[in-house]
Amino acid sequence: MSLLYGERLSCGRIGLTGDEPHVPQHALPGDEPIWPRDRVVDILHVKVEVRLDVEEKRIRGTVTHTVVPLNDETRFVPFDAVDMTISAVTVGKREVPFEYDGERLSVDIGAGRKRGQELTIAISYEAAPRIGMYFIGPDEGYPDKPRQVWTQCQDEDTRYWLPCFDHPSDKFTSEVIVTVPGEWFALSNGRLLQDRRNRDGTRTFHWHQDRPHPAYLLTIAAGEFARVEGAADGVPIDYYVEPKDVEAVERTFGRTPAMVELFARLTGVPYPWAKYSQVVVRDFVFGGMENTSATTMTENILLDAKAKRDADSDDLVSHELAHQWFGDLLTCRDWSHGWLNEGFATYFEMLWDEHHHGIDRYRQGVIDNTRLYLEERYRRPIVTNVFHDPIDIFDRHLYEKGSLVLHMLRGELGDEAFFRCIQRYVRDHAEQNVITQDLVDTIAAETGRSLEWFFDQWVYRAGHPKLKVSWSWDDGTGLATVSVRQLQDTKEGTPIFRLPVTVDFRKGRGKPQVFRVEITRADERFVFPLPWKPDLCRFDPYGWLLKELEWEKSAAELRLQLRDDDSIFGRAWAAAELGKKGGAEAVAALEAAVTGDRWWGVQAAAAKALGDIRTTAARDALLRCLKVRQPRARRAVVAALGEFRGDEAIFEALVPLARRDSSWFVEAEACRSVGKLRLARSFELLAAQFDRPSFRQVVRVGCIDGLVELRDERAFALFERAARYGEPFQARPAAVGAMARLGQFFPERKKALGETIASYLDDRDFRVRIAAANALKTLGDASQVPALERMAARELDGRGIRMARENVLALRKGTVMDDEVRKLREEFEQLRDENAKLRDRLERLEARR
Repeated sequence: MSLLYGERLSCGRIGLTGDEPHVPQHALPGDEPIWPRDRVVDILHVKVEVRLDVEEKRIRGTVTHTVVPLNDETRFVPFDAVDMTISAVTVGKREVPFEYDGERLSVDIGAGRKRGQELTIAISYEAAPRIGMYFIGPDEGYPDKPRQVWTQCQDEDTRYWLPCFDHPSDKFTSEVIVTVPGEWFALSNGRLLQDRRNRDGTRTFHWHQDRPHPAYLLTIAAGEFARVEGAADGVPIDYYVEPKDVEAVERTFGRTPAMVELFARLTGVPYPWAKYSQVVVRDFVFGGMENTSATTMTENILLDAKAKRDADSDDLVSHELAHQWFGDLLTCRDWSHGWLNEGFATYFEMLWDEHHHGIDRYRQGVIDNTRLYLEERYRRPIVTNVFHDPIDIFDRHLYEKGSLVLHMLRGELGDEAFFRCIQRYVRDHAEQNVITQDLVDTIAAETGRSLEWFFDQWVYRAGHPKLKVSWSWDDGTGLATVSVRQLQDTKEGTPIFRLPVTVDFRKGRGKPQVFRVEITRADERFVFPLPWKPDLCRFDPYGWLLKELEWEKSAAELRLQLRDDDSIFGRAWAAAELGKKGGAEAVAALEAAVTGDRWWGVQAAAAKALGDIRTTAARDALLRCLKVRQPRARRAVVAALGEFRGDEAIFEALVPLARRDSSWFVEAEACRSVGKLRLARSFELLAAQFDRPSFRQVVRVGCIDGLVELRDERAFALFERAARYGEPFQARPAAVGAMARLGQFFPERKKALGETIASYLDDRDFRVRIAAANALKTLGDASQVPALERMAARELDGRGIRMARENVLALRKGTVMDDEVRKLREEFEQLRDENAKLRDRLERLEARR
């Protein structure tokens, strides 16, 4: 499952608003350990026979569970079933008594039942689901929206539309027989056995899934779809989209067959299901969902021709496909081990990138996932069972840090042993539930390596190493000394890490001297004999360790590293460090990297560093760098130009890019930077671009960000209009958040803005509700705490509950931006501007001298 999608190309998978609260710990007051559930029966098969009432937004029918008791004398079998009308329950063909409290159904199966005795429990019911199954259709805000019905069950929302055992620890085969309007198609799990047109004008589809899977992977997606066919290694592959979107299928999903072939080879197990379908639906509440053999996708995945020039949807496509092995074939026993689903799927995104684009794209994935993890607002162990709702732990730890653990494991074992272990893990645990220890035991059985220490520090403990590294050379002894200190705070259980790491030394373009060492203490010192004085020392040169790194190097060594390092980790890091140092030589080296480096990620890092330097020479270098052809690099150049507040020449250079570029994302970035310049003409330009249609509304979102940076009070009217129900949905959360972000600088508006923002806590779009909850915290409006508490009490989506609870806690503790902090921020910005001017004057004096 991918939580939200649409921001990944520019920032990250969980595309909320950027205003999420920062809390020191993940667990909130009242959160308690959630242990795996007991089972009284083993569910063998589930047969779902339902009819969708599209007009009334109801589902009715019968679900039949084939079960065997796990113990003699089992009498009562519980099922999860929320807000349903239960009309009858039978065991075999005999009607039996039951008790139902609106959330849990308890079925009396009779006395004298034996362990292993097969029974069929049929439950006839009706429901109007509030979550789990979604009825989509036109309304006053979006009158052209098509009618669709689709399910989204992870983590435990199947219970809202189907009586079931709603937990990942029980797996069963299934049938779904669903009746829909006659012109519709209905997709579900497994193989299509029958497509029958009924006399009443309806249509019934009968799907059969012959390998076991848990309840959260059951799916129905129904509507008027066009089907596009494909295949890979004999696996039927198809794509379902609205008829108007057929043209986008190839550019969006075209690499799916190659991904199927790659993942089958890497796992050593052929694609395990009868088919692979991907269906694109409206208003999907996640980015994608890996229902067994039938993934549901957000409409945001579809690329237009212009977006395809510098973007793709491969991350989401590959992520959900990887789940067909990790999550579907092997399923975490309980959500605390959910990284075995999500961390693996995120890592297989990177493996696809490595296969299709090369090693630098894989390494860029390491850089990006490290950044996203470090930006998380708390630290927690990857495996934890302390939460309110399971969705609380579907975060940067489960996804990005999980992927980085696998990356580090690959570095520790080496490629051959690592992939051998992955294949054995999949082979030995197919169709089973798994916990982390199963992976640990597989590695030990396959390689003889005991990696309990590795998983203890990276998976069962919170945090990561923060390293301060230095090196020196002694001409007299011919020895290089490398010192490493671990600076991370260990008070909350973060350990002093055991870190096997590579250190190497280079002189000129010759072969490096490579050493492997192991750090085990907070303060370490290593001495290396060398035949020559090195020009360059590298620590973990190929980025196998998750870490924060502090390393003071000379400008000369950094320039050499930026130019000659064969690793993008080293070049990108050197660029950032040169940005801190400044100077004419640094500017020249960074400009050369922007225009000449072979990898766009390094070009982008160098452009950002020039923006950090903020001198006239850096500005002129960036203006020259606008000619770079790589759109992601050009986007970074445009972003860096926004650092030169008040610069008219930059404004003139950005105007044509804001109005039209070959890249949507460059246009959006130009709008942001125009706002950051804070010139008198900025507002008119942004207002003129505000309503221009664009891919995923990226230009409008760029304008919104730019207007916040501009700090022009006239922007409030634009934000309020863009936030209204009926406006393009992709930009509505950003508009709600922008009211608070700009409102910080107009304290006299605080009360009125708080009331306006609080009204969006009831919005029909959960993304807007979450944005409103975060915006109230950003605004610092403690008077709206009761409104947030009401949201937490009534909200069904766990993400909304979590954000409401966090923000109540933040507002009550007073961890919000008050007038004093606001003043400090403004003073900091002023000092930064003055420092840039002083640095510029100094460099000019040095140049004259």
